[in-house]
Amino acid sequence: MKKRNFKIAVVALIMSLLCAGCAKKPPPKVEESPPPFQRDEQSLAGMVKQERSKIQNDFDNFAIYYLSYELEMGKPPAKWEDFKPYIVRDGPASLVSGIENGRYVVVWKTKPSSNKVLAYEKQPDVNGNQVVVFGDRHIVTISSEELKKALEAQK
Repeated sequence: MKKRNFKIAVVALIMSLLCAGCAKKPPPKVEESPPPFQRDEQSLAGMVKQERSKIQNDFDNFAIYYLSYELEMGKPPAKWEDFKPYIVRDGPASLVSGIENGRYVVVWKTKPSSNKVLAYEKQPDVNGNQVVVFGDRHIVTISSEELKKALEAQK
């Protein structure tokens, strides 16, 4: 009889242990990150910096092509149709598409110099700044108001 009670006790113990293991465990806590459409200030700042670097690279290439065109042709390009064949063969695709889709604004017929804007990004960033390339190839990020003044000064 004692053996039978012992067996029943062992089986009951095993069953209770098995049942305890079957209980639903809460899922492990995962660090919550903002949804893709909601970004925190730090990630926005990183995106702005990354995008600014890409635009500066495009503008550096643009200035090289613009100055080369002006040297070869004896005059600055008057319109995209004049400049496009010159830049499309070797220019970065992001630069070409940026000009074609209006993301970058080119100030055509501009004689290159250090105080003349050759091109700028059309839309300001989240801080109200725009990347601008001047005729001596220097690239700056300035406020929309400063850009407006620079464009008015070269008229």
